[in-house]
Amino acid sequence: MEIALRGIGVSPGIAIGPALPFRVQSLDVPKFPIQDSVAELERFERAAATVRADLTRLTDQTREEHGDALSGIFRAHLYILDDVVAEIRSRLDKERVNVEYLVDDLIGRYSRMMTRVNDARAQERVADLLDVGTRILGKLLNTELNSLEHIERPSIVVAHDLSPSETANIDIANTLGIATDMSGPTSHTAILARELQIPAVVALRYVGDHTLPGDAIIVDGTNGYVYIRPNAVTLERFVEERKRQEKQRRALLRAEAHERSATLDGVEVPVMANVELPYELRHSLKASTHGIGLYRTEYLFLNRSSLPTEEEQYHSYSQVVAAVKPAPVTLRTIDIGGDKFMSHVPFEPEDNPQLGWRAVRFCLERPDIFKAQLRAMLRSSEHGNVQIMFPMISGLDEFRAV
Repeated sequence: MEIALRGIGVSPGIAIGPALPFRVQSLDVPKFPIQDSVAELERFERAAATVRADLTRLTDQTREEHGDALSGIFRAHLYILDDVVAEIRSRLDKERVNVEYLVDDLIGRYSRMMTRVNDARAQERVADLLDVGTRILGKLLNTELNSLEHIERPSIVVAHDLSPSETANIDIANTLGIATDMSGPTSHTAILARELQIPAVVALRYVGDHTLPGDAIIVDGTNGYVYIRPNAVTLERFVEERKRQEKQRRALLRAEAHERSATLDGVEVPVMANVELPYELRHSLKASTHGIGLYRTEYLFLNRSSLPTEEEQYHSYSQVVAAVKPAPVTLRTIDIGGDKFMSHVPFEPEDNPQLGWRAVRFCLERPDIFKAQLRAMLRSSEHGNVQIMFPMISGLDEFRAV
């Protein structure tokens, strides 16, 4: 029997597919007295350091993929972590109980306080606090948290709520839509869903209670409705509406693509795409006919345990170049350093890392990495029109060295 639920549409579009219920596992937090507060503090500091490293990587990844505005979500999580660490340090020696209990108590207490505040934005920040707290508890309890990083087939994610971290790490290729009981239009989860262009409806209250794994489900992110086990008439109506919206969107893109971009005095200005991740290429090709003005290559080097091979890089660059041909693609050599680091390459602390050992200066001191990337880029030029950009050149000597 069809069930229709009304919530708040926070990311437009229509998604139709099987439901994938997602539930965060309950963490059983013990409470027991401790004798050695120094050893307990060291255990907590190790867990906090691991969480800090994870959040820093997520901040960098989000900045590279979606810009500073969204990466600010996880910078805020780092500030929350700092506050939690400071308070646990203060309480541990006085209360002399295990840190898991102290963290759980602290997060729970502040969450309840924020929930009682008559301010929707403050209430929505509870998700950020819980996100950080859950990360810390997972490390302390040595528990692997459920994740949406790998979804087996295209599905609509159904959940009581999704944390910002869960949304940021979601398997984009297999996520058709999102439906949650909680959250609001200004929540960080909603902001991320809009950026990822995933149709989403939140504040549904009971969607998780009514949905079983594999149930057919429709998410109408434009109007804020979710239909569970839709009947044939409803399904046909939304299939046709999705076709109509897609046709309208393609027509708009075609009109924009063929519209001449020029200054008031008639000088034509080419409009090109700024791309880093492969999945962005499809949207960029629809929106621009002038090529790719900047293709960032750092994603091949970040969040992995080893360097990419020359062949792996060649394959990745060639796919992009061939897809855009005959329009040009400007491949930028890696801009590592500053605020982006590779876990398998050591970086020394610097007073001013933004202007320090990064980009071209890093490449010139690591010719093994630099030459492999340049060979891959040059080889990819057989598939189309390739230009190469070198970031952070500070003078003629560096350019000549390159």
